[in-house]
Amino acid sequence: MEQNKFLYSDGKEVFVTQSTLQTKKKLYRLKGITDFGLSVLRPNRIPGLIVFLIGATIAADGFLYFLPASFFEFLSIPTAYSQSNILIPIGIFIAVIGLALMVLIRRRYAVRIETAEGKKDAVVSKRKEYVDLILNAMRKGKTSSASRR
Repeated sequence: MEQNKFLYSDGKEVFVTQSTLQTKKKLYRLKGITDFGLSVLRPNRIPGLIVFLIGATIAADGFLYFLPASFFEFLSIPTAYSQSNILIPIGIFIAVIGLALMVLIRRRYAVRIETAEGKKDAVVSKRKEYVDLILNAMRKGKTSSASRR
């Protein structure tokens, strides 16, 4: 029986040999992978946008007074907090947190494979170089398995 040579290992959860891709959760045979490549996963910025809009609304209310004081009483918030000298800094602080959420969330990269079961993101990382190393090892494994036939 022929030994499989390791082409790549991160030492923890991803191992690529001449015939397999092993992740933390699953083992894939390279023969069973019909297609593979890099996938860019865009971050979901909607929660940050919502937080920003809430903060901007609170700050705008401090300037324009479009929410009546009875609204704050309805929410069981003391009327003292409905004054503009408190609403404006609180609104700006919440809006800055929302902006930080939108800016700090980075895109992620994945090794997307296609098998008989469908398309999957086998490995997901914040570092593109890490995913590129895995993809290069998979390419070597595919070409070496094709040449062994």
